[in-house]
Amino acid sequence: MANDADSRAEIEAVIDGADGLLVKLMATLSPDSREALLSLATLRSLQAGDVILEDGKIAHEIGYLVEGVAGMIQSVDQHRRHIVGLLVPTDIYGRMLDGPSSYRIEALTPARILCFPGGPFEEVLHRYPDVERLFLVHLLDEMDAAREWLLLISGRKMVERVASFLMILARRARAADRGGPIIVRNVLSRKDLAQYLGTRKETLSRAFHELEAQGVIRILTPETFEVPDLQALTDACGNDLDAGEE
Repeated sequence: MANDADSRAEIEAVIDGADGLLVKLMATLSPDSREALLSLATLRSLQAGDVILEDGKIAHEIGYLVEGVAGMIQSVDQHRRHIVGLLVPTDIYGRMLDGPSSYRIEALTPARILCFPGGPFEEVLHRYPDVERLFLVHLLDEMDAAREWLLLISGRKMVERVASFLMILARRARAADRGGPIIVRNVLSRKDLAQYLGTRKETLSRAFHELEAQGVIRILTPETFEVPDLQALTDACGNDLDAGEE
């Protein structure tokens, strides 16, 4: 068994309290397949800066981010790096039946990940079709997420990029389906977010305030935003980030 009684109880609690697709999909599994999968699971806690997977290395585990934010990072040279994508709950990392990673995955904030060893995880996929379906649904979700990040970067104006970034977070918050207004929390530092969006912190701040002046968002704190009208946020993106039901 990959986890003892105490850690198993913690894993169950993490899944039951998780947002997004992970908890919904886990609930669809048969008791046997759920038990087979959870018996492999371990929880890891990370600090900002901890490396989850090195560039050029083969992942020997499949992991779900359950708390925090991780970055997909490519090094430009010895002193410069570029964030090419973000992982937020409950995104998946690790490649099955594929080669080494083409970027480093690094925790940008304190984070927790739910991990499954690659080989045994693949055996469970072959044994239980419903688990295989769960994994394939997540892969499709990752393809949609990659499309969203590309659309984010394609925004010509900085306010469009910021709106697209908030739209992605709003869609993840909506997936939790807990009712009430959509509250979005950005856990990235302003420095990391400015670097990711290709701007300066001052320009980033102006874009947030411009969106608030337009009534698209309400700034609750420097890190927390309310989205009163999802369609208005979609329109502010200036691209095809679909706000329809998933």
